[in-house]
Order: sequence, then structure tokens, then C-alpha cells
Amino acid sequence: MQVIIKPGRLSGTIQAPTSKSSMQRACAAALLHKGTTRILFPGNSNDDRAAMDIIQRMGATIERKGEELIVTSNGVIPTTREVLCGESGLSIRMFTPVCALSNQALIINGTGSLLTRPMHFFDEIFPKLGISIKSNDGFLPLEINGPLEPVNLEVDGSLSSQFLTGLLMAYSAALAEKNLHRILVCAFIT
Repeated sequence: MQVIIKPGRLSGTIQAPTSKSSMQRACAAALLHKGTTRILFPGNSNDDRAAMDIIQRMGATIERKGEELIVTSNGVIPTTREVLCGESGLSIRMFTPVCALSNQALIINGTGSLLTRPMHFFDEIFPKLGISIKSNDGFLPLEINGPLEPVNLEVDGSLSSQFLTGLLMAYSAALAEKNLHRILVCAFIT
């Protein structure tokens, strides 16, 4: 077989796959935003689907329209007691402080390898924020009962940047809910 290849030009548009980290963070922000949020080109990984399930369990509604998600939320208002994070490490670490904005008792759980990952930092930090917590000796499931109280707190930044992301998002929402205006000062120690 003989093939002849001639020079040419390529044209078109390619949509890069969505980062699952960005998608999960967008879901958390959409949950905390009271109103409607449009997420363009949403991801569809297992972790992304876990994040979408979490925000729906926390009261948001999701409508898929082509290449966007329309998320409507009135804040963290749980519709169920259990939050399932699948095997998503980002979701468990980021959404747990966000879910703790609720004054309802919640069970935070996961599957697979997530069950073997240490979550001891929740046991250490949550009581300082007015959140009662019971874990399985630093592992899942976590039983929490908020609401999170935004107090002055020093947190070791090497614990988990994902947890710090959730904590900062939750603090911002808690302060906005109380109509308080504070400056969040973050210093990361590595």
C-alpha cells in the first residue's frame, strides 16, 4: 500500500476536558451562592458526580442544559442526613466544613480507598469551631453537627490544602450570613 500525504491546514475548536478539581470547587461555590450559578462545560468524572450529588443533598437543584449546569441554591439546607463523597478525597475534605454550616446532624461518608484515608484533622479542628464531631478513630464515617462558628483560628497549612479551601469557603459564607465583615488572613506553613 502506498499513501501520499500532502501539507494542509487544520482548523476547528477543541474543548479541553474540565479539571475535576475546578468542577468540584465550582459546585461548592454554587452551593454557597444564594441564587443561580451557571457552570460551563461541567465535568462528568466520578468525583464530579459525587460533588453534584453532595450539593443536591445540601439543598441545591441542578439542571443540565447542553454544555452547562444551572445550579440554584439558597445556601446549605440539607435534604438528607447522609453525605456521600464516593472516593473523592477533595470532596470529603472540602465539603465537610461547608456541610458543617448546617445546624443539622450529618453523617459524612465515602467508599473504597477513602475509607482508609486519615481524617484526624477534623477531630482536632472542628470542636474549636463549635462543631461536634464523632469519627471512627480519625477515619470515616464522620458524624458532625454544626453550625460552624467563624472564630479566630490557627491551622497548620500542611494538613490539607483541600480542607483549607473548604474551611475558607465555609468561613466566608458564615461571615456573610452573620453580615460580619472581617478580613481573612491566611498564612501557610509548609
